[in-house]
Amino acid sequence: MIFVGFGLLILSLPTLFSVLWDDECTIFPRGFIPDGEHREYQVPVGCINGTIIWNYPKEYVIVYLVRETPNNFSVCLRPNLGGHNFTLVDTTRETQTFPQGSWPCLDSHLGNVTMEIHAPKDMVYMSAIDYFIQIWK
Repeated sequence: MIFVGFGLLILSLPTLFSVLWDDECTIFPRGFIPDGEHREYQVPVGCINGTIIWNYPKEYVIVYLVRETPNNFSVCLRPNLGGHNFTLVDTTRETQTFPQGSWPCLDSHLGNVTMEIHAPKDMVYMSAIDYFIQIWK
């Protein structure tokens, strides 16, 4: 049991540090989005990795990732704290919905990636999803 608690502490450290040091690459969607609505957020251009920390997730958010140069890149996602409960929709080119808990890398088109992150049906207190950008050579 001690190992489980320690493991959870280690996994939540990136989230804790980004909150304490106000990392610009961390996105904080507001909770309790009214039924049928969504919120939109843009990751700052210079970010190559960060976290989406969502308190009281409900409905969905749209996240835009744009690079300064039109080089091709991928945005890779992985669940952090409770992130496995979300559903990801890639809307960069054509809409592609991934099964709940599936976290692929999304390929850019014309220098950007657009994705929807849908909250779980059951209310949770907080969830976090990490992202990082891979530049293609």
